[in-house]
Amino acid sequence: MKKIEKIRWELNSYFLERREEVDVALTSILANEHVVFLGNPGVAKSQLIRAVASHVNADYFEKLITRFTTEDELFGPLSIKELKDNDRFVRKTSGYLPTAEIAFLDEVFKANSSILNALLSIINERLYHNGDRIEKVPLISLFGASNELPEENELLAFYDRFLFRKTIKGIKNYENLKKLVKLDENYKPKTKISVKDVLKMQEKAKKVEIDGIIDYLIDIKKKLSQNHIYISDRRFKKSVKAVKCFAYLNGKKEAEVEDLDILRHVYWEDIEDILIVSKVVFDITNKYADQVLEKAEIIKNLKNELKYIDINKIGECKKDYNKLIEILCKMARIRLELKKIKNEAKLKKRKTDFIDEIIKETDEFNNYIEGILNEM
Repeated sequence: MKKIEKIRWELNSYFLERREEVDVALTSILANEHVVFLGNPGVAKSQLIRAVASHVNADYFEKLITRFTTEDELFGPLSIKELKDNDRFVRKTSGYLPTAEIAFLDEVFKANSSILNALLSIINERLYHNGDRIEKVPLISLFGASNELPEENELLAFYDRFLFRKTIKGIKNYENLKKLVKLDENYKPKTKISVKDVLKMQEKAKKVEIDGIIDYLIDIKKKLSQNHIYISDRRFKKSVKAVKCFAYLNGKKEAEVEDLDILRHVYWEDIEDILIVSKVVFDITNKYADQVLEKAEIIKNLKNELKYIDINKIGECKKDYNKLIEILCKMARIRLELKKIKNEAKLKKRKTDFIDEIIKETDEFNNYIEGILNEM
């Protein structure tokens, strides 16, 4: 097993229901690109990023961004000696973002305009303008975390530089919640790699063949355009690198159709686009996952219906009781359909990771409804 595969396994063993997040993080490192994780407080965005970074023996920089964060805090303090002796405006960047190989900016979209230009230059061109000289930045990947997407126009260009985008939600499975209680609070990496190892893997990933999936890649772009989701030429070009690196992460020298799944976390811009992008990608990479995605939307709607039922008064309200029975019947039908889809996928030797996750979520919701009825 390659070291990167061991790291993937270790992260997935600790971080429950974070398979896609782990894949996105590792693919971003292989691609020499950046990723932003979006989600409510408490879903372990920061812990996951720190855990991923802990596997790489690299110069690491981390900072929580606020509206009052200064350039000194990110790029280093001014050199008083240079200012007094040579009348030069130079920062001492050692130990700060301009010298980092892996970086994590928490609440990244709170960055003020005074530091945005420097951040853009660092993450896009790997350059930092330090006074009258230009310094090369050794940055491999910048990880960002935020509770929400940026709304200010001045932040949109910055947001666009994050090739990978992934929303994170809380753990849904009750069995996983039980496991969470028993997990060590501190993540301890067993497998470590050097920056030199990363650079070697990046070179190997570049050599992954993609001739067999180019037409599918273009087809995805066309279908997204038909759904009013437009992919810039720059993002489209970089997405090819994402597919190559994801294929490499999956142990391949030639990318296959299923490796295009990573595009689900590359091609959306607004939260509302996520479902459309996933459906378009799954329609080409895994029609079985596409079918399951439709079932997942039905389950989401059923959960919303439950919000309008007073669970504590089910026995007193026949209408709510009948509604609960109706939801349970729909769930039973969905569970059967999901199992059928999974069996068909296995026969066709298609990946079932996503299908398994939705089945677990469905079973969990079904057990919750049955529990309400049993307590009556």
